[in-house]
Parts: sequence; C-alpha cells; structure tokens
Amino acid sequence: MVSKAQLRILAWLNKHPESLETSWDVTREISLPGIAEGLGVVRSALNIPLSKLEHSNLIFKRMAHVVGGGSRRRQIYHITPKGRLHLEENDTDFSKHQTAVEIVGNPPIINEILGREKEREKCLEILNEKSLLVSGMPGIGKSAFVLSLCQELAQQKTVRWAVADQFSDYHSIISTWYLDELLPNDIESICLKLQNNDDILVIDDVNLVSQRHIDSLQELIEKLCISSKVRLILISRESSGLFKDLSNFKLDALDLASCCAMLGEHTDISDRENIVKSLGNHPLALKLYQPEYNVPESSSNVIEYVDNVVLNGLSEKQKLLISNLSLEPVMMEAKNSIIAEEIDFFDEQNLVRWGGDHFFELQSLIRNVSRSKMSEDERKAVHKMLAEHWRIQESNGAKENYFYHLSHSNMSNFISQLSEQINSLEDFDTAALATIVNDSIYLNGTEKDLVYLESQIAQQRFEPAIIRKNLEHLNGDELLEMQFVLAQLEGRTEDCESMLDDVLHNKTALEKARILILLASQTLEDRLPSTSVSKKVEQKIENYLKQIELKEIGQERQSIIVAISLIK
Repeated sequence: MVSKAQLRILAWLNKHPESLETSWDVTREISLPGIAEGLGVVRSALNIPLSKLEHSNLIFKRMAHVVGGGSRRRQIYHITPKGRLHLEENDTDFSKHQTAVEIVGNPPIINEILGREKEREKCLEILNEKSLLVSGMPGIGKSAFVLSLCQELAQQKTVRWAVADQFSDYHSIISTWYLDELLPNDIESICLKLQNNDDILVIDDVNLVSQRHIDSLQELIEKLCISSKVRLILISRESSGLFKDLSNFKLDALDLASCCAMLGEHTDISDRENIVKSLGNHPLALKLYQPEYNVPESSSNVIEYVDNVVLNGLSEKQKLLISNLSLEPVMMEAKNSIIAEEIDFFDEQNLVRWGGDHFFELQSLIRNVSRSKMSEDERKAVHKMLAEHWRIQESNGAKENYFYHLSHSNMSNFISQLSEQINSLEDFDTAALATIVNDSIYLNGTEKDLVYLESQIAQQRFEPAIIRKNLEHLNGDELLEMQFVLAQLEGRTEDCESMLDDVLHNKTALEKARILILLASQTLEDRLPSTSVSKKVEQKIENYLKQIELKEIGQERQSIIVAISLIK
C-alpha cells in the first residue's frame, strides 16, 4: 500500500523527464532538499517514505552533480517506469497530471503548501477590492503563502513575481516583471503603459529596498494602485505605512495540523504535536528541526532556539562561515560565494534559501541571529575579508559586492577607487552603487567626496532631484559641475551655455571631450523625429566638436573619434 506521503513524492518526481536519469548535471529539485522544499515538509519526514518507495522499485537513487549546488556530487532521486505507471493507475488526485500554472519572474519553487485555507480566502476577498501587503516575522511562510495564493490567481490572470533586495530599485523590479518587454524608464510612462493591464504583480522582500530607492518605488506603487487595473501583492517582514493604498494582512503561526503534517507520518502524532508547540508553530523553525535535537521546553523564543540549538550544532569553521555569509548584501551564485565548498552541507541543513538561476543566501532568521552576535570590530574584519574575496571574482555582481564590503571596511579606499571608475558606470549596476554610496553618507555624514560621488551616479541615472538636494553640500569645481549637469538634465540650454567655459576650464582633455560630445549629441537629438538638422543647430554642434583636443587624449582617443564620426 502506497501512502499519501509516498504518492506526493512520486507526483513531484514525475514532473521531471526520464532524460535526467543519465545526466551528470541535474536540477536541485530532485535532491532531498529540493523535494522537501517543493512538498513543504521537513527533510527528515522524507527518509522513511523514500526508503519504502525505493524498496518497492517505484524510485531509484544515484549520485550526480546538482547544478548551482557546489562541486560535490549529491544523492538524487528518479521515479521508475513502475512508479510512473503506479501514478497513472492510481485513482487519487496525485495521478492526475496537472499542468503547473506559469508565474512570470522568479517565484519560489514550491509545489504544495500545507494549510492556510482561511487566510487564502481572506486575501482573495481583499484582492477583489484593492492591493495587498502580506507581513509576518521571518520564516513564518509569507513567500510560500503568497505563492499558493498566486497559483490560484494564475488560473485566470497573469502573475508576475519579483524578489527585491538591498540593491533593487523600481526599474530592476519592473524589468523582472516584464523581462521580455521594452518599458520606459520614468514612472509616469510606466503607469501609462500599464493602465489597462490587469496583471497580478508581486514584490517579495519589499522591506529590503534601501532608503535610497524606496521613495521612487513607493511612488510607482501608489500610481499603479490609482491609475491601473493591476493588483499588487507586497511581501514584507513588517507592516508599513509607506504603502497607504494597500490593505495589510499579517500572517501568523501555522495551524497545528499543518505543522504536524510537515513533520511527516512516521512519528507518533502526540510527539509531533509536542515538537510543534515547543517551536511555536513556526514553519522555518520546524524545517530547521532535526530528530537528534533536544526539543525546547517552551515556544517563547524561536531566536534562542536557532542560536542555542541549530547554530550550536555546527563546527567552529561552519559557524565562522555562517557569520561571514550573514554580511553579504544580496543573493549570490553558490560557486562564487565564500562557502562554495560547504554549500551542500548548509543546503542539507536548510540554513540557506534559493532564488532563480542558482542564487542563494542565508535564511533570513539565521542571518539576523548571526549578525546580532557580531561586534563592530568583528563586522569590519569580515567586511575586509569579503572585499578581498569579491575583488578577485569575475562574476556578475562581484564588483558591486566588492564596493559594498570596501565601503564598510576602508572608506578612504572606497572613495578613491570608485572615483577612478566613475566614468565607467555602464559596467556597473548603478542602483547598487547608488545604495552603497547613500548608505555610506548615512553612516559617515555628508562628506563632500561621498556627496559628489552620489551626484555623479545620479547624473548617470537621470535623477535630478538627488543632484539638487546635494548642491548645498558641494563647493568649488564640484558645485559648478553639478549645477551644469542639473541644467543639462532639466533642459536649461541657456544656463548650460553660460557655464560651459567655466566647467571646461579645469577638466582634462578626455573629460572635456566627454562633456562636449554629450552636449553635441543632446543638441542633435533635441528635434522632432524625421526633421532635418537646421543650419543653426549644425553650427552649434560643430562648435562643440571643434573644442575637442584629440592630440591630448591618450588611449581613449579612438573611442572619441568614433563618437565624433557618429555625430557628424
């Protein structure tokens, strides 16, 4: 007799093709952590069902490399032809092949969510009237709950899911929602384009968005709520007064029966209830639970349980790696991380969570506990070590991570190195740099060099409000330059002309060339489509280009010549 738990495992494995059976590289979804995550249960709950399925020749296991899960091979599971046949012949819902609804973006990979029926009904009711903010403590199951909500909504509407982080701005979130679409940059135009759209738009971890970018994201959300048919679902650690047009729904502890189901069927129900109550019906605490752990005497403090039981069971080296990882600002690829060689162990222990394309980070509850135990000196030392780690990496995001850690460990080097690369911002995620510099200003005050860097980044991002705010903290050539830039961004041509000679006075030949090419390009583009260039405009452009001193420019000369040729 195949149990319900075994049928759920078969149904999960049945979604994956037979071709994986001979692949060297396989998806994490058919490893023990991936199966447990997909079915929403504790990993230890799978041991007996998997053994029985294997004994019945309904599944088999082998060793293979899990993509994005480190260099070591892991044990993975496949359903056998007999197992697939059993599902087809079975009369239960597990045998019915259901095409999974598509959610655009990067939602968590979870097939089944236990419990929460009443909460889902309430939220669906709210969404009929307005957008929604789901809040709750770390690890309580907010993302899984909203995913279950969206799986129902996706039967009728398009659902788009973005996960925010410390470096996110509104444009990176929009780009995740509408990955294959060309969208405008400014908020007004975005809202205009989406005004007749009735998609469900999700932002997970919205509480992580930095102070640097939260105002513009707030503006986007407010205008979408007012001017379009979309429904937004924000997921946040705490409720927020920032999003006044959304109805807040606080997600509390999971019900007792569902928590017991997470622990599997092989343990006596009274023992499971005792474990659940001791861990405060907290889903992540249950997932962190191992049979060899002592059950806490009370549910008063999940944080103490994580600290005294979960983390206490690690080796000193593993504890150190957890501390190091807790200071990383955003998700990263496992192969490039500081714990690349240990990632399989941390994954097996459910200490990390995964995003799209093999990106991972510490579970938020683990991260918060680990960070809280570090002194300022310890943090600075870890930031210094992580800066050195990311300095030699060549992966996407490595430069931004390097500057983040450098800003927290060596401010003078951070300012000098970023200043040297400020003219190559196209090679960076400017949303990340804007956050890093803004955080540095918050921690160190309105130091002129930092304010100047922030203004230069704002120039690249076409954010005149940031530059205008910073003018009072600048002086001399930096003040003049930013006044000139602000006039450019605001289209005040006469003001630009009046300041040009003074701005160019102390610039290098290359810096002059860049300014003059930008002015020439803007002048050329400042006309109606399909209209010819007037003689007056042509002379103005020629005047800009004549001032470029090519013989004084070094290795960048060829790119300047190409730019001049394109304008001509």
